[in-house]
Amino acid sequence: MNQHNQNLLDLSPQGYQIDRVLGQNIHGGRVTYLAQEIDRDLPVVIKQFQFATTGNTWGDYDAYQREVDILRQLNHPHIPKYLTSWETPTGFCLVQEYKSGITLANSGREFTLDKVKQIAIEILEVLIYLQQQHPPIIHRDLKPENILIDDRDVYIIDFGFARSNNTDLTASSTIKGTLGFMPPEQLFNRPLTKAADLYSLGVTLVCLLTGMKSTEIDRLIDHNYRLDLPKHLSHLPLKFLAWLMKMTDPNPESRYPDAQTALTALQTLDSSIESPMSKPKLIGLGLIVLIGLSVIHKYIPTGHRSIPSSGNTISISQLQAEKGCPGCNLVGINLRGQNLQSYDFTGANLSGADLRDTDLRGASLRGANLTGAMWVGANLSSTDLRDANLPAGKVHKSDRLRFES
Repeated sequence: MNQHNQNLLDLSPQGYQIDRVLGQNIHGGRVTYLAQEIDRDLPVVIKQFQFATTGNTWGDYDAYQREVDILRQLNHPHIPKYLTSWETPTGFCLVQEYKSGITLANSGREFTLDKVKQIAIEILEVLIYLQQQHPPIIHRDLKPENILIDDRDVYIIDFGFARSNNTDLTASSTIKGTLGFMPPEQLFNRPLTKAADLYSLGVTLVCLLTGMKSTEIDRLIDHNYRLDLPKHLSHLPLKFLAWLMKMTDPNPESRYPDAQTALTALQTLDSSIESPMSKPKLIGLGLIVLIGLSVIHKYIPTGHRSIPSSGNTISISQLQAEKGCPGCNLVGINLRGQNLQSYDFTGANLSGADLRDTDLRGASLRGANLTGAMWVGANLSSTDLRDANLPAGKVHKSDRLRFES
């Protein structure tokens, strides 16, 4: 054993040789090591939990024991495998498969939209697996620090806050998670659903797209716990922006209900491009498979909006480039006199919008919120207005409105 290793934990009686410290949480009583399994010369990760010497209670031991119980039942290529664990006089040790990647938080990389989409898809596929367990598993602490990437793959790590049964998913006396990444219902200790991890994933993607550190993400969150994405990510395609806004909606009922629904919405934007799970991995993140996304559902129920009706950051040129913006927040936008033939505004919030003299022939306003919109002189021939929340008052002949089945 060299001089460096003499200062490290001796686990040779358990069959492991410690190589170096990967990380430590002094307040949480946890040290993470890179080690070798002596018999097979296999690299592993060992987490040492010390409760009796750090001021933590043995109730914390119970929490980490749940991590062991959850990891034991999981078998997914993007979750490091549980190998073994044992109790110690001050806590216990947990051994997992080693993945050579680096966390998103420490990658030091700038992520293109294509790379962010790849990461989103692979994480959603892991969440689908977790949510398909009986009972479903909620990670509760998705953030850049808990996602590893290498040249080929993405991995979710650290299941210390995960919960796997109906009792665990209800409100508890202790709030666990990371500020800025916890959805409001978790922050306020309310029952969690499968939509909870979607919020955390969405905020993680925002970090990648803005280059913002995890500790700075609260700068984007207003007093209503809403991220002002149109202001900070105005360069994104509007459909992807709407998808991301739905992922991070502070109201869980307004998010996608589960990971499968979110993934389907992501993939249906461009169905001609396959999921990473359906074709061989490409070497290097520079060769990432691009998968689009679609937002077909309504974005936010009107009862949960807190977005001002002025200062809209979505421009006319963006709408023209995208031929619409399904699910987008377009409150109070001025579209007067614009040619919007066959544009897609499915599920968009157009309350208070100025649609006077606008050409909307063949456009889709299905499920859109048009409360308070002005549309005198608009050409609505063949416009799809099914399930739309129409402006108050009668529709006049001058509006040239016609429904087609």
